[in-house]
Amino acid sequence: TVRVRPPATSSAPSTSATPSPRVSRAALTVEQAARRYLAVVRPYNVALERLEQAINGGRPVTELRRRAAQVATANRTHIRRLTGTLWPTAVRGPMRGLTAASGRAQRHWLLAARARTRDALVQQVLNAVRHDGKAPASKIRTLLRLERYDENDYS
Repeated sequence: TVRVRPPATSSAPSTSATPSPRVSRAALTVEQAARRYLAVVRPYNVALERLEQAINGGRPVTELRRRAAQVATANRTHIRRLTGTLWPTAVRGPMRGLTAASGRAQRHWLLAARARTRDALVQQVLNAVRHDGKAPASKIRTLLRLERYDENDYS
């Protein structure tokens, strides 16, 4: 909410509270929401793809931990940005599902970033991707008239 203060005058200050008008935000249009959604999820998808490539490429555990930390950071940011956006009404339910799944995965991303061994890190990554939010994300893409997710878009 926005608080409006009365203009300063030379008279004695008032002791009554100034009402706070509500500022209403309009929900994004489908087109705006599609652009916003892609912009919000891109850093997470890129970080995830880079981690996957590093794991598959046999990179050292120190690099894998760094990449897992990047995924955790991107995930936290995208949850915040997704929940902080006023989506079109039809998208709100699936968006709650996606952010809930992302929230459940976050613990595992953080554990992966602190894993001591490659096996422990990979196990946490597998635990995290069990909460991939694939169903709600697919529904969101359909509702926003976006193409299906393609990991090649992020590699």
